[in-house]
Amino acid sequence: MLKRILTALWGIPLILWYIHLGDQIFFILVEVIACFGLYEFYNLLEKRGYKTLKLEGIISGFLYLLFLYLESRWAMRIFLPLLILSTLIYELIKKEHSIIEVSLTFLGFFYIPLLLGYLIILRNLPLGEQITYFIIIITWVSDSAAFFIGKFFGKHKLAPSISPNKTIEGSIAAIVASAIISLIFGGIYYERYFLPTILGITLGIMGQLGDLVESMLKREIGIKDSSPLLPGHGGILDRFDSLMFIAPTAYYMLYLLRML
Repeated sequence: MLKRILTALWGIPLILWYIHLGDQIFFILVEVIACFGLYEFYNLLEKRGYKTLKLEGIISGFLYLLFLYLESRWAMRIFLPLLILSTLIYELIKKEHSIIEVSLTFLGFFYIPLLLGYLIILRNLPLGEQITYFIIIITWVSDSAAFFIGKFFGKHKLAPSISPNKTIEGSIAAIVASAIISLIFGGIYYERYFLPTILGITLGIMGQLGDLVESMLKREIGIKDSSPLLPGHGGILDRFDSLMFIAPTAYYMLYLLRML
């Protein structure tokens, strides 16, 4: 617990400062998180005996986020299809990896840099700084609520076959906490309350789903943490699993609810 608190004491202010600075500094932060996350993901698969295209996957993730930062439509409409096509052609010619290993390489790309890329998109929107603060804070608060309420008051297991420590009480606390943060955010910046509450509930649910997906991956591999990179928190995937589902959901929900 002490390591968890100490890591949070320096990590949280640093990330908030990078969000405030925005532009290249924030882009570099997202790049670092995504590349380390991909490295962890491919290492986990190697523990199961899969030989993924680790270097190609990390380079592709790096380039995708770079193009997304430079011009989001170009990255989505041109770079992404070209990346998929060129990798498939390359592997058909070389035939060094199985179709499963190629598919898992792409899974890492879609799971990590593609989802984290929405942070770059959100930060560049009107009210982008405030929106990015909002989704980061909602992720941290809901995760903390799930952890502490589940630890001290949790009685009913949420998904014991995937994550034996997660409880229904903790998940409900995460969703309620997310709704409260969203209600405050909506009241301050939009003077609206009902739609922001819907947004908060949705983000709380998606954050829990992101946590369960990463837990399922670790369960399959047979490990507790994705890496020891962040003392008390595990690895990049352990710390940012919820955010990877919350960021794209926030982007589309904000448009759907006409809050952008």
